[in-house]
Amino acid sequence: MGSPSSDSLSADIVVAGRGAIGVSAALAVARLGRSVILVGPAPSARAQPAPGLDPRVFAISSPSAALLRSLGVWQALDPARTSPVQRMRVLPSSAAAASALEFDAYEAAVDSLASIVEGEELARVLEQALRFSAVRVLDSAVSALENPSGSHARLRLADGREIQAKLVVAADGAQSVVRSLAGIEATFSDYGQTALVGSFLTAKPHRDTAFQWFGDHGILALLPLPAAPAADPPGYRGRVSMVWSAPDDLADELSALPAEALAARVGALSGDALGALAPLSDTARYPLRMGRVGTMIGQRLALVGDAAHVIHPLAGQGMNLGFGDVVALRDALAGAPDPGIRSVLRRYERSRAEPVLALRVVTDGLQRLFDSRRTVALGPLAPPLLLARDLGWRLVAASPFLRRHLAAQAGRL
Repeated sequence: MGSPSSDSLSADIVVAGRGAIGVSAALAVARLGRSVILVGPAPSARAQPAPGLDPRVFAISSPSAALLRSLGVWQALDPARTSPVQRMRVLPSSAAAASALEFDAYEAAVDSLASIVEGEELARVLEQALRFSAVRVLDSAVSALENPSGSHARLRLADGREIQAKLVVAADGAQSVVRSLAGIEATFSDYGQTALVGSFLTAKPHRDTAFQWFGDHGILALLPLPAAPAADPPGYRGRVSMVWSAPDDLADELSALPAEALAARVGALSGDALGALAPLSDTARYPLRMGRVGTMIGQRLALVGDAAHVIHPLAGQGMNLGFGDVVALRDALAGAPDPGIRSVLRRYERSRAEPVLALRVVTDGLQRLFDSRRTVALGPLAPPLLLARDLGWRLVAASPFLRRHLAAQAGRL
């Protein structure tokens, strides 16, 4: 980029944030014929890992894949770094007698329940799409937000440049600087859990199946990754990505284990559903919180992605919720003479109110139902609540109709 200056730039829309949601938002609104500037520090340059070695993966739903396909991004993904989820097995515990909820894409009449995509691969193809778009990219952080008039907002960047725009889109994450500068308050609730993510080799093939176990250990998920038989040692027939949302004290214990010991711990907790496990990547950890805002819009401002909402990862829908924001914002702006007027932004906010609330209630409710620390705190109310929970679980597990309905709904998020 050029040297810092006080040059004043202008665009119809400025998007702040260089993550997947920010880049997608910039590409989507640019396709409406708007002039767009994307601002934010450049993603850190890292060597591209071998397939399956990036510990961060995302479960991309069909609507999210459709958005990425419309942007020319989905087609560019390396098939060796994506994997379909055709089936899902969810268990209330690791006990052998536990009733499993089983979801099947074929029974739900959908192509797949989701697609698992490596974080680095998604970032690569989005950055590639940027290079072939009309979006102007500025590698600088936002330092100030001003609204000198009702017709424009003005951003000041850390390098001294200023941008005047009709609309600012904040896609700069849970700790959004733009949201804070706009005076929109966000509240966060600590779950007392930490997500551990990593990848493992498996002795048994996963057969495009995602697994999830609830219990005192928190929530353990094993997600299918593409097989690489030529690269894997003998005796291993699959790869999975682990997302273990563990109570903080357990997460500390697990993080201190040698890689082989952690693999054995995961294999034992999963009831050896995939046979012996061996470490394939380093393990990363992320504290878990729920975040909410009072409004998703401000004066010539729209929040998208984690800047607008943060949910528990147990359903793997956080990224999809952000992509849903992008679709809704794009649709609200289509044909609008002025993209930043209140009526247009209110249309966007109203369209997202129900999906965001519904997913927050589901993820937060499930986390609370299976958090033993919370149920113990209920005292005499705990036994009837646990009984109702277990009866409801068995009802869904025994009903093909309910399972098909839930699987179809999940595929449409």
